Amino acid sequence: MNEIRDNRIFALYRLALQGEAAAASVNQKRAIEQLKNCALKGNLDADVALHRLKHLPDIHPFLKEVLAT
Repeated sequence: MNEIRDNRIFALYRLALQGEAAAASVNQKRAIEQLKNCALKGNLDADVALHRLKHLPDIHPFLKEVLAT
């Protein structure tokens, strides 16, 4: 898979990955929403980040729902 070269997109991706707690955080949800907005505007790095997040086996179910909508 391609590298994420856009620093802002990479930071949002890393924020969305932070999930040590049992519950998903509001910041993770917002990061995914921002990635989705960037992808809609044509940012290819955001597409890559969303693709990676969608295929993580252990992502929180709430975040999976946010990714799907």
